[in-house]
Amino acid sequence: MYFNSLLVTVLAFAVLTWSLPAESAKDNAKCQPNPIFKKFAGEFMDGCERARFKELELWRWKKADDPKSGSEVFKVEGEYWYYFNGIEKDANGLHPGAIEVRRNFENAVKEAKGTILYQDRVSVTYRINRSNGEFWGQAGCGRGGDDCSAIMHKIVRVAAMEQSVVVSSDQIAKSMGEEGKVVFYGIYFDTDKATLKAESAPTLAEMAKWLNANAGKKVFIVGHTDMQGPVERNQKLSRDRALAVIAALTKEHSVKADRMVAEGVGPLAPVASNADEAGRAKNRRVEMVLR
Repeated sequence: MYFNSLLVTVLAFAVLTWSLPAESAKDNAKCQPNPIFKKFAGEFMDGCERARFKELELWRWKKADDPKSGSEVFKVEGEYWYYFNGIEKDANGLHPGAIEVRRNFENAVKEAKGTILYQDRVSVTYRINRSNGEFWGQAGCGRGGDDCSAIMHKIVRVAAMEQSVVVSSDQIAKSMGEEGKVVFYGIYFDTDKATLKAESAPTLAEMAKWLNANAGKKVFIVGHTDMQGPVERNQKLSRDRALAVIAALTKEHSVKADRMVAEGVGPLAPVASNADEAGRAKNRRVEMVLR
């Protein structure tokens, strides 16, 4: 029993990625290295997919670490990797079994101080925090059972979508006329700070264009955050971000400061669930509201 336990631990270390995996003559040259795991023994890179931003649907237990609580589907969004890799037979002409494969990844996740969210007979769903991001995914046997001839990985590094389409001044005018407010997702800040990122410039320019064309209008600039962290801190952060927007509109676009009032409501007016990153990303926003 001790030897078997030691063997599983050694194999677990073998699949955890701390360096680039060894290349194989069978590797598909179009496939990039797995960002989390080294190759399983005999694995070669075969089918793969990459996306800058994608939604991944996974399973988790309803109560953490409690398989008896039942399971539920949830979604994460961000940078995406998919692999469906073959496994060569060993010297005895054998493939690993599905349970062996799953248990290797299960132990590798634990060695990385990650969290097991769900597992079935052939795969494990996990979350791992690393210095280069928060990774969620599923790993395990992709084909076969007791004779597992392929490894499957689905991986997302959590990230909000980069807003490429900017709300135009015409769209701002339409929304102000119909709803009395506009929601902006193209305004970006450094994490947990009120420092505007350079990518915010196009959206700020459109805001200023509408404000300068409607000189008689006064507005509230309202900051919103997700539910992560203390409420009081998020309320202050959201107001500081609103003030940063006003400062940029005043200094860079000559909008009179007395036409704008900063408010911050933190996480108190969500437009989506805070249970997953997709919802949290929607809750992090700036709104311009008519006074």
